[in-house]
Amino acid sequence: MKPLVSVRNLNKIFATPVSRLHVLKDITFEAYQGEMIALMGPSGVGKSTLLHILGALDRPTSGNVLYEGRDVFELKDDMLAAFRNRGVGFVFQFHHLLPEFNTVENTIMPALIAGLTYKEASAKAGHILADIGLSERLLHKPGELSGGEQQRVAVARALMLDPKIVLADEPTGNLDTQTGEELFDLLTQFNRKGMTFIIVTHNESIASRCGRVLKMKDGRITE
Repeated sequence: MKPLVSVRNLNKIFATPVSRLHVLKDITFEAYQGEMIALMGPSGVGKSTLLHILGALDRPTSGNVLYEGRDVFELKDDMLAAFRNRGVGFVFQFHHLLPEFNTVENTIMPALIAGLTYKEASAKAGHILADIGLSERLLHKPGELSGGEQQRVAVARALMLDPKIVLADEPTGNLDTQTGEELFDLLTQFNRKGMTFIIVTHNESIASRCGRVLKMKDGRITE
């Protein structure tokens, strides 16, 4: 079975006029279709930086990120942008919803960028939002939703283009324990359908429910 994602000798160095910060050091691992992987470690060890590079939001200083054997950082900028929009879903600790837009409008943003019509995107969003229990909140704006509902909209947005992998950075970190568990239950429903997840979390309970845990220390994966 070939890996969905192969990370090879990944390094990231942030340079300033007075110093060099070596954040990621020779990171190497593979992720397979349908896995749910927890990425753990103390604050500042490079977890979010790694996630941003996996999602092509940032470039490595050296090393390779291959999706199904293709090095994404060898793509031209327009192709890389298309990959970032279609191939990867993002869920962050803070939902980053646009306050002036309602639930459906926030959800369909990636689809509109990808070229779907408003009608096509809205129909698909309606199905996803119904699946995650928000069919009664379609016209509500973020300020009219609870924290858990806002994060569900963020999940729906991440799933709009059927990405092969979803990268989640502390998706439950801003929620109370029960709401966080409910959100994680939602992610596992999509994982059972074959969607791959890499989740940065400090929550031991959530990590224990993932199929694999990668722990980071001092910019390296230790296990």
